[in-house]
Amino acid sequence: MNKKILFGIIGAIVVASISVVALLSTQETTNSVSEISNNPSENMDSVTPSSSSVIPETVQNTKNKIEKEINQAVYFTVYNATTPSITIDKNSGSIYSVYFKESENQGGNLFAIRSDDDGKTFSEPIRVNENEGDVVLDAQWSAPGLAIGPNGEVNVVWYNADYSDPDKFPWGEITLLYSRSLDGGKTFESSKNPSPDDPRGEQSYPYVTVSDDNHVYISYLNLDYSKGKDDSGTPTVLKMVSSMDGGKTFEKSTITDHSACQCCATVNTIGPNNEVYSSSRSTFLNTVQPLINETRTDYQGSFDKIVIRDITVSHSTDSGLAKQFTDPVKVGNDKWFMNGCPDAGPGMAFDSRERLHIAWFTGSETAPDGQGFYYAYSDDKGASFNNPTPIHLLSEKWIPPTSQYVVTDNDDNAWIVFVNSEGMKKGPTYAEDYKYVGNGSIHLAVVDKNGDVIRNGPFAKGDITKHYPFTSSTGDKITISWIEGNDVKLSVINVS
Repeated sequence: MNKKILFGIIGAIVVASISVVALLSTQETTNSVSEISNNPSENMDSVTPSSSSVIPETVQNTKNKIEKEINQAVYFTVYNATTPSITIDKNSGSIYSVYFKESENQGGNLFAIRSDDDGKTFSEPIRVNENEGDVVLDAQWSAPGLAIGPNGEVNVVWYNADYSDPDKFPWGEITLLYSRSLDGGKTFESSKNPSPDDPRGEQSYPYVTVSDDNHVYISYLNLDYSKGKDDSGTPTVLKMVSSMDGGKTFEKSTITDHSACQCCATVNTIGPNNEVYSSSRSTFLNTVQPLINETRTDYQGSFDKIVIRDITVSHSTDSGLAKQFTDPVKVGNDKWFMNGCPDAGPGMAFDSRERLHIAWFTGSETAPDGQGFYYAYSDDKGASFNNPTPIHLLSEKWIPPTSQYVVTDNDDNAWIVFVNSEGMKKGPTYAEDYKYVGNGSIHLAVVDKNGDVIRNGPFAKGDITKHYPFTSSTGDKITISWIEGNDVKLSVINVS
């Protein structure tokens, strides 16, 4: 059993294991990368703004424009693949995707594909990992990190797993692997651990961003198995490792949160003054709340004490050197107490006005409007956030876990993508294989520059039971990718 599954069991509420990521187009090849037809009627539901029944003309015009662009989205399938990421080269417009596939012999491989015509066709898949079959597929708990540098460098991060010492490393010794391509994804350099001096245990849930001056930033979690467990579990910190030379060499890693949730995805982004912003779910130095029957909730079971797990943001204060960071700032006041990992990370992005947008899930019954998916923004560089806006509140008490992704477009709209797994149930053989039955959906919400939710509903439906909806944007193009059944689904939305 892998770690991610186990935390899904013990973490009283976990949010749908579903990978979303709007992707690119693909031509049919012997590697089973092939295009499927675009049929918006099968993927889209009508949606409405969030509040007033009387919609101002400008808001209605924006809503109509976005719906038209979404209805013209192109969808693609990479067969027999899993756990994709997607991104866009903002200079050339080329679209890149990476994904995993089982090897014909044993193990797995990580492949990269590229489109130079807005996703109409794709290149033949190129293997990123050095040796055939040396990727441990079960260890790829999250989507690979993927980002493009200012000169077209393709930066990729994934996991290496060593299960040889289960007594010392019960979930395996997990380390990050980084590789880059300097020729547009035609070849990749030998992989390396960007932070080899970290405490041994786990390096996980990476996210990669590259600045305009080719500084590479990787946020990730670091679990230290040399330390005894605390009230939140294995001691975990949120870290940032950076390269000032485009990934050729890396600096020593820096802690941005000294007490992080063990398996909630991380995210980072470049903000004003070239500072790098980092976010994940914090355990607030393992703040503990005792439980009594009078205050116990369904999610808290029979535990006698629980730890708070809420979303925070911090940023560098050294012009992007990523050596000094502010103290983490709490985004909302959910007070989500539980024992176990929610497996539900945030999404975060700046717009052209330097407004920081963030979205997340909470299972807290004391959240402003109850359990569900929320959005907030900051106009003071992450020092404070407005009152959260509910994007989607739960209609039932439990759903499997999901992370959210946020990107912005040229009109400063925030696009929020996540997996909604309401309706999914534990399968009849769940005790043996931890599988769910039922269909989920890729949920897409759009918040305009005034903070109004102008689009809020399903983007795609189907056998969607894996999370991490990796989403990217260049302002005039939104890409999303996800897993549906045994295949990777990709989509490109052109926005004017």
